Parts: sequence; structure tokens; C-alpha cells
Amino acid sequence: MRTLALCALLLVACTGEVEQQIGLFEPLRVPDGELLDDEPPLKESGPKVTSLDTSSGILTVGQRDRLLSGRTTEDAHAIAVRFDGLGSGWWVRPVQDKNPMYPGERDFQLRHDIGGGAPPGVHTLLLSAIDEAGRRGPAFELEVCIRDDGLPDNLNACDATIPPPALVITLEWDQDVDLDLVVETPGGKKIAHATPTSGEKVDTEVPAGVVKDPTTGRLSRDSNAGCAIDGRNSESVVFQEPPARGTYLIYADLFDACGAPGTLFSAAVYRRVERDDGTFALVEDARTGGALVDLQATGGGKTPLYVMASKQP
Repeated sequence: MRTLALCALLLVACTGEVEQQIGLFEPLRVPDGELLDDEPPLKESGPKVTSLDTSSGILTVGQRDRLLSGRTTEDAHAIAVRFDGLGSGWWVRPVQDKNPMYPGERDFQLRHDIGGGAPPGVHTLLLSAIDEAGRRGPAFELEVCIRDDGLPDNLNACDATIPPPALVITLEWDQDVDLDLVVETPGGKKIAHATPTSGEKVDTEVPAGVVKDPTTGRLSRDSNAGCAIDGRNSESVVFQEPPARGTYLIYADLFDACGAPGTLFSAAVYRRVERDDGTFALVEDARTGGALVDLQATGGGKTPLYVMASKQP
């Protein structure tokens, strides 16, 4: 009886006739769970989440296989999770057996991914235990912060009193290719994967003091380097404090198409803004998009594609 009820609750056809909803564009995904079409009816006296364990309250867009584990009351047959006010519904999967260490309670585990539709900032994660009839008990609330490491902000999205970098230049793209962001400073220094800071070398390396200088620009990562696909498809150059005045030139360099026919890309410039209440924000100042095809791959030996210029006042 319990198996049949769970099968109906999770919208799983035991015969395999009902197609699973993948939820590719959801802010939260549970790969081995089911996405419910309808809101489960609330029963205030229903089963409850009694305990929750999580490694961190900071989530990253694109992060996969995060684990939420905990316990419910023994009358639970499934566990449901969603973001409050985000996404199209609850993700549900069965709970586990009774925990012999905690009489009257069951264990659960939820492995989940943070999707691209998750907006950075502070959000509330809701978990509810589901009974045999498909009714959910009261929600257990967990405050979390979602960050996007494609736009480094010093965790400003989590706490607006934290100053973000003064200037961030980003490049993101939609295919699994080795695309490189190149930023040329007013002095002619190029920041790229081979020269990841705006500091000048002395002999064979950039002095440590220059690297630590907050006005020095730094490349965040070399995404998909050598076609080792990392799932990020983004790079950024970060200046923690305002850099030298002048015009900064922004390029996109298709090092290797990695077997793809090409890619669409978007470059953007963000600047730090201080509000009247003493809080800060990272605000988009300019954005330009474009496309590159595989025949334009340079292997690092040709002139990259000019995208736009940004003037630093």
C-alpha cells in the first residue's frame, strides 16, 4: 500500500508510461526526484521535518550534487523541497527507513543541483514532509545565499554591506568551447590566460606586492582550457579597487572550438555603486554580444576578436 501511494504521489508510473519532468530550467533540480505539477495540499498536523544537515548555506549557480540530509516524523512517506517564490513547484522523493537511533523518525537524503535559473541573493529553501495521501506538513525553512561565481562579487549578493569589486569585466558563452577573455589596459598590458594579471613582470614573475595590490586586475579562471570542459563557460577580470584611468579594450579569443560549430557570447562590464544607506551593489554598466564560428579558432596565435571598449573615469 505504501509503495502504491508513493508511486502516485511522485507522479511515477510504475509501468514507465509517464515521462519524468526534467526541470532543466528550474533554479533547483533533484535528478533522482520528481517535479510536481500541482501544489500538495497543506495539512498543519501532517508529518514534519525534525532535523536538517547541510554543509553550507552558500550555494553556487551551476553547483551539482549538493546533499541535504535529515529526518522526518515516521508518518512521512516522501520529502519535498523548493525555493520559496522561485521555480514552478516542489521536487519530491521517498524518505528512507526508520532511524533506530531516533525512535519515531525516518531518514532522508536529497541530492540536488543549483540551476542557471537561480538568481543570486538571499533566499529561503523550504522542505516539507509528505504523508501517504500526498498532503504536506508544515514547511521547514532554511535561509541560504545563492552566488554566481561567473560574476565575482565578494559575497555582496549575500550581504549588501560587503563592498564588491570596483570593476568586473565578464565573458560568458553558450557552447562547450575554449573561449578566452582578453582585456587590454590603457598601458597596453593584456590580461589573459597566459598573463592572468595586469601587473608587469620583473625578470620572470610579477612581484608579490603588485599581485596583492587591489588595483591590479586578475583573471578569475581559464574556463574549458585545452577543451577540458568545466561546465562554467565564463571568465572574468576583477579589479578590487578602481584601476588606472583610461580606456580598457575587451576581446574574445576562440582558442579552440572543441568540436563545436561555434558559440554565442556576451561580454559585460560591472561597476561598484555605494547606496545612500551605506550598502553596495555591483551594477551592469555595459554589455555586448556576438558570435564566433569554429573556423575563427586562433590556437592563441592570431589576433582575438574585438568586442568593446570601456572607459575608466
